[in-house]
Amino acid sequence: MPVEDINTPAWTVYGQRQLSRSYMPPIPEQLSWTPWEGVGPGAETLGAIAGRRVLDIGSGAGHHAVHLARAHGAHVTGIELSPTQHERAASTHADVPGVEFVQADLV
Repeated sequence: MPVEDINTPAWTVYGQRQLSRSYMPPIPEQLSWTPWEGVGPGAETLGAIAGRRVLDIGSGAGHHAVHLARAHGAHVTGIELSPTQHERAASTHADVPGVEFVQADLV
């Protein structure tokens, strides 16, 4: 079975559960590439991104895209395959300047 046949439904179910709980992760004060605080580099690895376009692949709930736009001045497009994860991001962060969310298959 292709991984896409497992991955897409799994993230869709996850997103639906988070929607039903009305849970949204907080916008981070600094970007972390891992689930563990203080582990790994932050947004500095991206260099100067103010005014630049950034693609957030697998943007989930959108909290990292919002951080990059607000804290670093980037114009961020978050692309998410899961319709429920996209709904979480778009419904919560629709009014954030410099951020757009797209529900699509990146491929």
